[in-house]
Amino acid sequence: MDKPVSPQKPPDPEPYPGEQGTRISGAWTAVVIGTVALLLILVFILQNIQNVELSFLVFHGHLPLAVALLFAVILGAIIVLAFGGARIIQLRMVARESRRQSGKASAPAD
Repeated sequence: MDKPVSPQKPPDPEPYPGEQGTRISGAWTAVVIGTVALLLILVFILQNIQNVELSFLVFHGHLPLAVALLFAVILGAIIVLAFGGARIIQLRMVARESRRQSGKASAPAD
């Protein structure tokens, strides 16, 4: 008995120019997301303007609550970026060393 032949799916058509993502479309998306984030931060700051007393090591003073929290977020981001950057540098050094080792191993003997 003959097997039923399944109809072949036609190949996906090639996208038209402008349908694929571009750097500019990515930048536009980033600008929109950044603008929304800044608006949310502005609303947060405007809703939390009461002064609070801060003490950190030898520093003492009064700041609006939102500004104090914003400083804390920025400091946290700097710490994360520092550790992330150190890890990236470490991985690049390992990759460079690995390339050197594989280059020496595959070099023809004289």
